[in-house]
Amino acid sequence: MLCDVFRKLAAFDPVEEYRYVGFGSVWFSDFILFHRALGVRHMLSIEQAVASKNRFEANRPFNLDIDFRTSTLALPELGYDRRQFIWLDYDDPLSPDMLRDVAIITARARSGTVLVVSVQCHRAPEIAEADRERALDENAATAEQRFRQKFGARVPPGITREDLSGWSFGELSRGIVLSEIAAAAETRRLANPADEVSVSRICDFEYEDGAKMTTLAVVLCSPEERNRLDACGFERLEFIENPAQAVYIPTPKLTPREFKQLESQLPLAAGTELVVGHIPQGEAAGFTRLYRYFPAFAVVES
Repeated sequence: MLCDVFRKLAAFDPVEEYRYVGFGSVWFSDFILFHRALGVRHMLSIEQAVASKNRFEANRPFNLDIDFRTSTLALPELGYDRRQFIWLDYDDPLSPDMLRDVAIITARARSGTVLVVSVQCHRAPEIAEADRERALDENAATAEQRFRQKFGARVPPGITREDLSGWSFGELSRGIVLSEIAAAAETRRLANPADEVSVSRICDFEYEDGAKMTTLAVVLCSPEERNRLDACGFERLEFIENPAQAVYIPTPKLTPREFKQLESQLPLAAGTELVVGHIPQGEAAGFTRLYRYFPAFAVVES
């Protein structure tokens, strides 16, 4: 899906001229995908696991660069003269350091840059902290109070404990990240009106990858290049049914035979209905909506 998002940026520049910046881990799967599918040649992976440097080097695909520092140290020194696809794919819940990262990028990134931010939203750590301390002192700060102390004015009024876990926490996290990006863009405009960029939300995602995760994707654009942004046509992306709602990526519970049965009928011809047989309707519907994006797999039997 992000490949399709990035491909739309050809309205600004040929996508192969963009630089991709991400957190590759030892698999570098995102780098492999974007290089093969989009032809992106300029790539930088930020890796803070210095103790595993030799393993990262051994698994490095292609001729990509690796910066063995934290994103907090690497991003301020990143060159911003080129348009970029930047995916901050964090493993942890939202933190102030993450907000500093997005603010640094927003303050300096060139028009036409896409910023994608992923965070875990299973459960805010403030819940466990509050439960542990309130077991000893009933007057200790609640989870909501702790969260507000950590993130300040970015937190909307009236949040409850229920807002700090699950998809509600995902929505809250995306809102705080977007607020930080907007504030950084406004600071940039006030500091240098000639360098102004607007922030346009492309889409949000929700999915489960061992834990609940959420992703926000935005594009930065100068007033002079607004026509290029309009030409991107993000609203025509087939997986975005309602721009106001996050795209939920299901994990269909289907057998290999059921995958083949459904896939053989897709895309559906006009006026035809999907024959699901014994497949649960909900599983079939989830697969049909996003079947182009599910990875190929094989079952090996011994």
